[in-house]
Amino acid sequence: MPPIRTQSSRNSIEQEGRILLAIQAFKNQEISSIREVARRFNVPRSTLSTRLNGIQHRAISRASSH
Repeated sequence: MPPIRTQSSRNSIEQEGRILLAIQAFKNQEISSIREVARRFNVPRSTLSTRLNGIQHRAISRASSH
């Protein structure tokens, strides 16, 4: 039986997908401004900026520390 996910869990999974798409759009130079990419993909600008600077998101860093 598949795991039952809460609404907040689904939202975070969806947001993570939007963040990855936003990073891809910025790196492919489809959109040249981090602020504009964040607005179009509805993701926090600070999170997007942090990820573009090479810092992993919390779930990955937490999983690799164990």
